[in-house]
Parts: sequence; C-alpha cells; structure tokens
Amino acid sequence: MTQLCLRVALVAALLVPGFAQAGAYLRVVSWNLRHEGWNGETDYASDAKQIWSQFGSNSTSPNGCDVVFLQEVMDSTAAAGIASALKTVSGVTWSYAVTPLVGRSSYKEMYAVVYRTDTVSLLSSSLYSDTNDVFEREPQIVKVRQVATGADFTFINWHTVFGTTAEREVEVRAIDTVFNSVQNASGTDQDVILLGDHNAACTSAWWGDLTGSVSPAVTCKLDVLTSLNSTGGYANAYDHFWMQSTYVTELSSTGRDYVADTLWLVNNLSDHAPVWLKMYSTSDTD
Repeated sequence: MTQLCLRVALVAALLVPGFAQAGAYLRVVSWNLRHEGWNGETDYASDAKQIWSQFGSNSTSPNGCDVVFLQEVMDSTAAAGIASALKTVSGVTWSYAVTPLVGRSSYKEMYAVVYRTDTVSLLSSSLYSDTNDVFEREPQIVKVRQVATGADFTFINWHTVFGTTAEREVEVRAIDTVFNSVQNASGTDQDVILLGDHNAACTSAWWGDLTGSVSPAVTCKLDVLTSLNSTGGYANAYDHFWMQSTYVTELSSTGRDYVADTLWLVNNLSDHAPVWLKMYSTSDTD
C-alpha cells in the first residue's frame, strides 16, 4: 500500500503543472560603478561585498544576489574582476558578458551583466540597433532564464547621456521606441524591464512617451535618491526600474541597496548606490 501511494504521488507530480516545482526569487542589482576598471576604480572585492552582503534596504537583509547589471564599465577586465570577487565572497561560480565600448566621442563605456551560473542562464546579450544614432550609448539588451523555475526575463540596461538638459531630454523621450522594439521582437517573452542610470527622476515629464504610448502601461517601480554628492549625501533619483505590471506579474519588491557608509562609498567605489529588485515565480508565465 505504501509503494502504491508513492507511485500515485509521483504520477500526480508529473502530470499536474507546477506541482513539483518550487517557487524561487530572482534577485537583481543595477549599479553605475563610475569608470569601473580605470586607475583608482578597481576595488572589485569591495564591489562584490556591497553587491552580495548588502543586498536589500537594511543591514539585516539576507545576503545574496543572482544577476547584476553594470553601467560605466571601462574594460572587460573589470567585469571579470567583479565576477571573480563575487565567487570569492559568495562561494558560487559567476560568469559575465560585456558589450563593445559605446559612445560618439573618444570617451566610451561598456555595459556588463554578471550572473550566478547556478541560478541564471544567459540566453543572449546584445546592443540595441540605434540606426538613427539617437543615443550616446545604445542600450544593452539581455535575456536571462531563471534556472529554478524556467521563467524568462528581458532587461534593457541603459546609461542615459548626461550632457546638456536638452540632450538628456531627447534620449529619455526616445526610450519608448527601444522598449517597444525589444518587446515586439519576442513572441514568447513579454517580461521586459528597463533599468540603469537614467539621469532623470521618474516624475519628469520627459518619460511621457514611455508611459503614454506603450501598451500595456509602463510604470516606474523605484524613484528614490540614488546618486551621491561629494559629502556622501543622496542627491538625485537617477536609477530606476520600469516595467509593465500586466506582464511582469513576478515583481515582489524594489529598493535602494543598504550602504553602511555613503561617504566611504563615494570616495572609494561609486557616486551611485546600487538599486535592487526581487521577482518571485514558480514557472514561466509567458
């Protein structure tokens, strides 16, 4: 009788979708690391400790992270250094992908995605095809799959031009074309998330084309002060997560990473605090 019950339970687990599949969180960090890889900006061990040990909005948040999106990466060795440092601090293996250097002038940056190989599969990483040269740094488009649940997500990693006010406005007003293009390019994954350093608050009227012309509605899920001034004070709300709640039903929470000493951070690592989001899923919803 005991063996019969076990067999019935096993068959039920195989036949009922999701019955035997546990839910899991996908923990995401986005961080502008300020000329990462240049002289004086190579403290990868401290970067990794901030990412892994301070994920969350307070000092008691559980350690851990699954995928990190970086802006202002100056060469591929910086991404490799952070992946190696994350392995040291976490005890698990990390990999990474970088874009080519992008920028119109002699000053150029890379985007990078760094991810745990046991929890995340990287499906693709590419640069948006900016045929009309609208963006100083065309966004990185990254598709990942959560290993535990099979859920797929597409991220748009974007560092908006700072330049003049007019230049920033042009780029922010044009990002809706990127969002639409990325979403329309996939018939199987509608979970699109825009993140990065956007050099504009979510309340700015410049976002009107994104919030008003994309359907279903795109909304900002984080609008808190994230950039740091020279005294360690929070100055501007520049780093965000934008998504369609209709599609990204997995969203659990977002926040600005806990920083133990903001003055130390701005003097040693970056003039931005990392931001994070958590998503919970049991299967792929697309």
